[in-house]
Amino acid sequence: MHKGRKLLAVLLALMLMTALLGIAGCGGGGGGTSKYETIESGKLLCGSETSFPPFEYVEGGTIKGFDVDLMAAIAKEMGLTSEFMSEGFDTLIPTLKAGGKFDVIASGMTISDERKQEIDFSDPYIDANLSIAMRASDTYTDPASLSGKKVGAQAGTTGLDWANENLKPAGASVIEFKTSTDALNALKAGNVDAFVNDLPVTAYLITSSGSSDVKIVKEIATGDQYGFGVSKSNPDLLKGINDALKTLKDNGEYDKIYQTWFGAE
Repeated sequence: MHKGRKLLAVLLALMLMTALLGIAGCGGGGGGTSKYETIESGKLLCGSETSFPPFEYVEGGTIKGFDVDLMAAIAKEMGLTSEFMSEGFDTLIPTLKAGGKFDVIASGMTISDERKQEIDFSDPYIDANLSIAMRASDTYTDPASLSGKKVGAQAGTTGLDWANENLKPAGASVIEFKTSTDALNALKAGNVDAFVNDLPVTAYLITSSGSSDVKIVKEIATGDQYGFGVSKSNPDLLKGINDALKTLKDNGEYDKIYQTWFGAE
């Protein structure tokens, strides 16, 4: 009896140790395979205004785009999987700062000093000058040529900031739209006379729609660059994204994704 009890005690101790090791292995934000603190185990949740093609847009109920493919590759390098969710562009930063909904902003967001006061940005992943689009029959020479005209821009964007700083003082009326697609459609319908937006996005919208009634009349060299936004309280996640982005650029995977969406290196 004494030996039986001793054996039972040993077995129970081994079972307890195995259970404790199992719990330890399952703990942490990265699901045991990632060292990064994320909201959901093993996932990199991405907040995005998903009507900004070709960077992010919805087709057949699925979110697609350059940012989507790039973030999927970045997450893979980090031992995570990415998941996108739709959010209004002007609420992306407040929602990220509040926490609990998504880990990173992946939404064609221009890096700016003002935004850097509120969140951290990854290394730049693409250059993006601004542009002015107008109907094919119209011309643009300088800000004064839009005096008395209506100019559309998406709310919360650097395009809106530029229009307010440069066109409004010259006599233009600046009108905010929820999405870049809405603003371009307003231009096509004649509800605005011009549209200020990021050049690659406007070029893609015009080309993909097969529209010949609107055109880009001016490229505005701003030196703008896009970055992924991360909470200031999560520096390890920011470093992981930057390290993964560098790896993708070094191994050629970034170039493949870029060519898929823009047709050139």
